[in-house]
Amino acid sequence: MKSNLGTLQKYTISTRHPAILGIFIASTAALYPLATGAQEKNGRVIEKESTEEREEREAQDSANSVFQLGTITVYGQAPSPSDALESRVDSSTITLLEKKNVAEALSMTPGVTFVPGAGGRNESFALVRGFGSLAVPVYIDGVPAYIPYDGNLDLSRFTTADIASIHVAKGYSSVLYGPNAIGGAINILSRKPVAPFEGDVTLGTFTGKGKEASFNLGARQDKWYTQIGASRLERDYYKMAKSYENTKKRNYRVEDWKVSAKLGYTPNDTDEYTFGYQRQEAEKGYDPHADGYSGTSWRWPKWNRETFYAVSSTRIGEASYIKPRVFYDKFDNSLLIPRYNGDASKYDDYSWGGSLELGTNLITDNSLKGVAHYKFDNHREMMKRKESGQTYNDYTYADRNLSFGLEDTWHITSQWDLQFGLSYDRRETKKAETVKEALITMDSWNPQIGVFYKLNEEHNFHATLARKSRMPSIKERFSVHMADDRVAIPNPGLKAEQAIHYEVGYQGLVLDATQLTANVFYSRIDDKIESQIYNKGDYPDYPGQSVRQAINVKGVVERKGVELGVNSYVNDLLSIGAAYTWINIRDLEDSGNHLTNVPRHSGNLYADIRPLSWLSVIPSVEANSSRYINQQGDKLAGFALTNLKFSITPPGLSDISVNIGVNNLLNADARYQDTVYPADGRSYYGNVRITF
Repeated sequence: MKSNLGTLQKYTISTRHPAILGIFIASTAALYPLATGAQEKNGRVIEKESTEEREEREAQDSANSVFQLGTITVYGQAPSPSDALESRVDSSTITLLEKKNVAEALSMTPGVTFVPGAGGRNESFALVRGFGSLAVPVYIDGVPAYIPYDGNLDLSRFTTADIASIHVAKGYSSVLYGPNAIGGAINILSRKPVAPFEGDVTLGTFTGKGKEASFNLGARQDKWYTQIGASRLERDYYKMAKSYENTKKRNYRVEDWKVSAKLGYTPNDTDEYTFGYQRQEAEKGYDPHADGYSGTSWRWPKWNRETFYAVSSTRIGEASYIKPRVFYDKFDNSLLIPRYNGDASKYDDYSWGGSLELGTNLITDNSLKGVAHYKFDNHREMMKRKESGQTYNDYTYADRNLSFGLEDTWHITSQWDLQFGLSYDRRETKKAETVKEALITMDSWNPQIGVFYKLNEEHNFHATLARKSRMPSIKERFSVHMADDRVAIPNPGLKAEQAIHYEVGYQGLVLDATQLTANVFYSRIDDKIESQIYNKGDYPDYPGQSVRQAINVKGVVERKGVELGVNSYVNDLLSIGAAYTWINIRDLEDSGNHLTNVPRHSGNLYADIRPLSWLSVIPSVEANSSRYINQQGDKLAGFALTNLKFSITPPGLSDISVNIGVNNLLNADARYQDTVYPADGRSYYGNVRITF
């Protein structure tokens, strides 16, 4: 048995950047008021309140705690129609359902398919209407966060302890986001303090020798605020529902550490200036010294990411604003694969850039916004010898990305809005050491239009049309590797994917306390980029090997579907939430080419049942129908996962909650990608949260 001292030592947060952390901790201490009323909550005196009043207050506090500068809505202005269409998952829902990473949290959103870690990379994704991470760029407080090499991002590496809200744009996304949002955009928003001093602490454990620990501290005083947070989450193995190779233990270890900090200045009610910092460090992979089924032999001893950013918004006159943003993002990782004989494959990537947004209401009945984006991506890959540390196969690739967007909302009447958007995106290859003739420039124009009708304050309708594009990644254009029986070859002449999105929908409040969203969508994708596999002997230049190359597929891929979302406060004893998606994806040119990983039907349902003032019972169900796992048409069976949680708030201790629960209560044998990588079987967890 491990000693408690060892456990405490394990959870001491590493101060690897003491100067940076010291600044933020000192600023938090300086802003902490010497006397804070014990009966105050977020600056208000809280009297005895009903459950409905408490939930309304907590919802308002949750909305206020979102870092607004990270969104595409400027403080003091009404959300634009495109912004209002975004789906949102707030921190209260994430906490209620115990979603520990961003991929899991997004699974509760209509139109989003959760794909947990599988394959050698063991990366988790959230497919938005069937579009993967390459087609749905991820932002953190508005800063692009994708990996320069392949455009992917492992969403399971992003823990949720310091997140205030996650916004998901689908199809018709604002042109202000920037390039490559062919399938939408995901914006992960951090916290912003609302009280003179506030915070929370969480400690927990779960099946697989799992441990979690996190804290958040925030302070807001007059014209300044500061926010810091840190989290650590680790797990030694996963318990499977059925035996593989005579074991139910899946040997895969993960360890995630994250620290984030923010310092802001608000000189008046309209202006704000903020500096932010985030660092993540992770290790993942099978443990060669532990037993159990692994399914993969890939290991990442290092998966590190670090971001600095500054963003501000300044009012100009009474009707205009300027919003600049600059950032620097660095990504380092190291991969060990047996065929490398102990040598490590290393990435040393960085991106830097910024955006400048201008907006005005000077034109009568119009809200006009323009933005310019610049992003420089640099990818360096190399092999490093185990014994000597010498590097070889050292190559560098670089892209310069430009995007210009213009968006105008014409307020025709108090009920009708018409929104026009247009963006121009450009990608210039500045360096490609493996393909000397590949310094190619590509560009695209992306227009869109939407009509929005507000019947009254509670019922809103929309119809939108958008043309979107995605330019190929460095990996798709230049990936080159060779093994004994296979080879990947570059294709620098790849064209951008193009999509047309149509959508009609409704958002509203029905029966006084039920929020309802309903969308019907249709998309057509041209020049879709896929990996073409040539069998041995089919490619003349490599007669004894199979060949993989990214190509633009001829023909059109069609996506059509329906999304429904419901959130309802029934009474003081019950609240419910539900989401359902029906989607059909077809290759119109080749009916035998089956698109993978997206079930035809998917949905979830949860309830917050409060039989006693100090007890909440939270059952939930997540269900998926069958899905294709390869282009030939092989399928995985559908499944349903049942979860159950009990949350106890001791009488007289309203800021403390004790939570225990079980995921996959019925021990369903769920498969998401293929038969080799089963998902979790039944697992248990427990944690304690303290808020102040």
